[in-house]
Amino acid sequence: MGNKLKCSACGFDNNSYERICSSCKSYLRGRVVNIDLWSILGSLIENPFKAFQTIIYAEHKNFVFFLILIVSLKYLIVARLLAVFTVGEFISTTNIFISFLIIFSALTLVILVYSYMVKIIWNKFGFSTRYKDNMSLITYSQIPIMFALIILFPLEIIIFGDYLFSSNPSPFQIKSIIAYIFFSIEILLFLWSFFLSFAAFYVSSRNLTLSTTTALAFIIILSIIIIISSKIIFTI
Repeated sequence: MGNKLKCSACGFDNNSYERICSSCKSYLRGRVVNIDLWSILGSLIENPFKAFQTIIYAEHKNFVFFLILIVSLKYLIVARLLAVFTVGEFISTTNIFISFLIIFSALTLVILVYSYMVKIIWNKFGFSTRYKDNMSLITYSQIPIMFALIILFPLEIIIFGDYLFSSNPSPFQIKSIIAYIFFSIEILLFLWSFFLSFAAFYVSSRNLTLSTTTALAFIIILSIIIIISSKIIFTI
């Protein structure tokens, strides 16, 4: 039961992330020391399942902290946009650095706690997984959010300026077609992130139901945390 890797030499069922058989000490796979960020970015587009397998195998989980920092910036922007619709027109009294720290801390906490929960729950169902793998898989599944920040957000600022964060008039009133195009792309990027979450957990578990449930639960929890953070930041 579970996500086991059978040794071709002795037939022993090893944990899927092992490199050396626990029974006969035969090599099960090649060694991956570090994560090559640029290679992984390409693989996430071309073959995400292969990319996440490499992330699991990597001994050092490079760039996790850096990616959380970058993604936190995008979620801060998302929180600001949400506040426009939930709070209305307002002048935030919270320092931008403090706002970022709130989002960064919330996102980091969600990833850390959820990674631990996945390890505990999966082990109860007979699926072996490591805490550091879960944390890396979740973080790298957020790559589309990074793309939204680096590529999409500058274009939105150039076209809409300060009105990007306005409800009167809103971007949809200023240039409706372009606004809906950007909105559609944002939705697609978030859906891509959800798919990557599913792909990451599927590579780790090799179980369709478990990976879908785990990915969906993470997206729901993350969305709730961003909404709560938005209300904390922009109502004080």
